[in-house]
Amino acid sequence: MLGAHLLVDLAKTGVPVRALRRKNSDLDIVRKIFSWYSDDSERLFGMIEWVEGDVLDKISLQTALIGVDTIIHAAAKVSFDPRDHDTMLHENEKGTANLVDLAIELKIPRFCQVSSVAALGDYQTGVPVNEDFSWKNDRQRSAYSESKFLSEMEVWRGIQEGLSAVIVNPSIILGPGNWDSSSPRLFKTVGQGLKFYTTGISGYVDVRDVSRAILTLLQSKDWETIKNQRYILSAENHTYQEIFDLIAVALNRPKPTFRATRLMLNLGWRVSRMISLITGGQPTLTKETARSAVKISEFDGSKITRTIGFEYTPIAVAINDAGRIYLSSGK
Repeated sequence: MLGAHLLVDLAKTGVPVRALRRKNSDLDIVRKIFSWYSDDSERLFGMIEWVEGDVLDKISLQTALIGVDTIIHAAAKVSFDPRDHDTMLHENEKGTANLVDLAIELKIPRFCQVSSVAALGDYQTGVPVNEDFSWKNDRQRSAYSESKFLSEMEVWRGIQEGLSAVIVNPSIILGPGNWDSSSPRLFKTVGQGLKFYTTGISGYVDVRDVSRAILTLLQSKDWETIKNQRYILSAENHTYQEIFDLIAVALNRPKPTFRATRLMLNLGWRVSRMISLITGGQPTLTKETARSAVKISEFDGSKITRTIGFEYTPIAVAINDAGRIYLSSGK
């Protein structure tokens, strides 16, 4: 979702763009996202130079980076399935290390690491998480959180070796994309008649804002001042119930009316795990997602507004716009 929105925004500026794809990648969803933002989407899509490769294959990366002056690293494996733990740690950390090494070797002047608020420290009552909160390893942290922290450490290591970079830490990104995966799945779930809500709190940001923030930082004339720092990208903090209600209104669907208790969630992830072990499929609910559903995590995304005068899109607007695209897609 984010990668495609970045490509749309870059293509509209007319700058040469090279995008990395794996050999068997399906670009249909990227074409679809282009069509949602332009009447001239095929021409814009045709401006992207696609190269086959993999962040784990340093040789393919080196070829892809010839002539490049800016890297946006938005590739990562995202999973909350415990069976993916080791693979996700390896792929996310190693892929970032490869790009950092090559950026230094090829003297590429600007680098952006798309991280996550999951790589930061935990919320403390009354004090939303900001850029100074340090990640701490404990049993409550997800494997995804650990993988993003380790990926960030590769960037910080690179900065010590001469890399010029910024790190962005988005909270939950809302927007249109593949309705069967990641946060766009929320729209499909609510659209199909979600009955339950949870009491957790998290931060949210429009996907268009994340793309715009990344490009604004990278293209800033004040690069020497803003580089080698991290920036949380989070517009507002909301309960999951509030977000579900906003999505329901956007889709003209009933709001969820039943609260899912901790007991229900703990039972649910165990049942889901058992089913996945029998069927071999992905669990619909995991221990980590059940825990996050009731966790209170608030984030302060104001640093970027103070630094470069950035303004966020209201979350209600982000949801209404994504809901309109969802409905127009015939979902």
